[in-house]
Amino acid sequence: MAEPGSRAGLIAVTALPGATGGVAVAAALAVAAARRRTTPDGVVLCEVGGTVRRPTLVSSTAARGLESRLCGEVRAAARGAVCWVGLGADAWRDELELCRDAGASLVVAFLEPGRWRELVGDPDAGAWGAVVRADLPGGRALAGLVAADLRRSGIPAGVVVRGPGLVATRRALAGIDPGGPLGARARRLAARLLGDETGQALPLVLGLALAVVLVGLFLALLGSAATGGARLQRAADLAAVSAARSMRDDHDRLFLPARLPSGRANPAHLSELEYRERARSAAAAALRANGVEGVGSRVSFAGAAFAPNRVRVALNARVEVDEARPESVRTAAVAEAYPPAVAGPPAGPEVATGGGYSGPLSYRQGKPMRPDVAAAFDRLAAAAGRHGHALLVNSAFRSDAEQAALYAANPDPRWVAPPGTSLHRCATELDLGPASAYGWLAANARRFGFEQRYSWEAWHFGFIAGPAPCSAAGDRVGREGDGAGAATALPAFVPARFQAPIARAASRWNVPAGLLAAQLMAESGFNPFAVSPAGASGIAQFMPATAAAYGLKDPFDAAEAIDAQAHLMSDLLRQFGQVPLALAAYNAGPAPVSACGCVPPYPETQAYVTRILGLLGGAGEIAPPTLEVRLVR
Repeated sequence: MAEPGSRAGLIAVTALPGATGGVAVAAALAVAAARRRTTPDGVVLCEVGGTVRRPTLVSSTAARGLESRLCGEVRAAARGAVCWVGLGADAWRDELELCRDAGASLVVAFLEPGRWRELVGDPDAGAWGAVVRADLPGGRALAGLVAADLRRSGIPAGVVVRGPGLVATRRALAGIDPGGPLGARARRLAARLLGDETGQALPLVLGLALAVVLVGLFLALLGSAATGGARLQRAADLAAVSAARSMRDDHDRLFLPARLPSGRANPAHLSELEYRERARSAAAAALRANGVEGVGSRVSFAGAAFAPNRVRVALNARVEVDEARPESVRTAAVAEAYPPAVAGPPAGPEVATGGGYSGPLSYRQGKPMRPDVAAAFDRLAAAAGRHGHALLVNSAFRSDAEQAALYAANPDPRWVAPPGTSLHRCATELDLGPASAYGWLAANARRFGFEQRYSWEAWHFGFIAGPAPCSAAGDRVGREGDGAGAATALPAFVPARFQAPIARAASRWNVPAGLLAAQLMAESGFNPFAVSPAGASGIAQFMPATAAAYGLKDPFDAAEAIDAQAHLMSDLLRQFGQVPLALAAYNAGPAPVSACGCVPPYPETQAYVTRILGLLGGAGEIAPPTLEVRLVR
């Protein structure tokens, strides 16, 4: 329990221009925090330049105690579960420190973007977290960049993308639980930013240390006073990154079938024209958000090939360069959505040891898990991909020794479970991301056999459709002769005699079995003796040179051909990092794919990739690896 005079924790809240309800979001967050065990001494809600508010008749003991200690120094009022303080527009920094020294457990401060930037960028402030209220889609690029950079710098961040209703706003401003969507979002934010004694490892941030970072980026994002060419260059950089982020988010939708099995148009599919226009719109939105609307701008894409992943934003404006006279300044920035490194055959053990599970391991994105969990994740990831979410596996099986090392580095049960208690030792638990998928996962994961284990951990999902965690039945999953192994991930269209060879090859080369099956359907229709006019032979349609390179002596031997197919796909996935590009390289060769970084503009290759991804989507199999975004120049 905090003593009077100790310094309370701090969460800074702001609202981007045009986004309403920021004060209500801050109030709802403060109420949610006040109701948690981790804030027994009460919560102060500070509003810089806010109106003077009156105390409410019903207020908590902690809120009244804080009010009595602060009334001589600032304008304070006990309102429901919180103590509301209106800070002056000029001396707000000093008054905020008085609130933090009053004996509260936490201070939630709502500030305008400029002041908020000063607070979260000040290492002496020691902010515990930051929250941004932003409207979508207009504020999407700006809010996404702010949140991502805050997380990278060690500051837990949240973005609230929906404004509160009138009743919820009134309840929050009165210091009581607003209920409904606002109350639920506030509770999730409080859990994420404040943690809980029984929590497991936080995937993205294990500490709350604040670094002095992003000063230049915050200036560009939130309205600095900088002028001239440097400001224009920052705007071009942000516009290019925003366009690349749009391309990253939309890339997989290009390869979804244009029509659903019912014949209706598939709302998740994007044409290439739509793909490019959405990237252009994201760049334009970033320019508007950074105060350079109206300048001459041009957004272009590298090459004319299908599905480009590199974008260039060029700006031409008259700006004050040396305070003497305006000059014409041209600048440009290039950003790209590129594939991260993809692992080949698993470097880890094939059988789990040192935890609560001792059966075989399957790997997804380099993370080990029980085979039935891996098969279920494939279906979950495929469904998420069809709704625009590319799932990441941040953590899966952890041995007791790994858990002990993690706990030793972070000996706080709010963030890391003590050794021997974490369900990750059972190989049934997945820590998933990104944060933008949390809502979809909460609503849909149970359909695929996963359950959100703890209400305060939006990323932690356990598999409940198979044997119990850390059980003898669980240890038998995937062993030879057990039907719950890798073959369960195979689509129904796979002939029975090819199921075992596909499962073995998939396990050996760490390639999804459903991907291999869909390829074989597209290549030969599972005909081991197929021969193409171009000279490709066998069930996997190997050309003679490629067969020789992979040690395939007889392309008409289905089992050997499938193993060589899996070996080749493992190499292509490692080289290109994305399923569509690996498939294109299998069909057209690696050279044209490497030349453009895309599916080359060959009708046969584009049809091949689209057909296989359509088969995968129908089977609920796989989501391609997530692209990452970087500024090239």
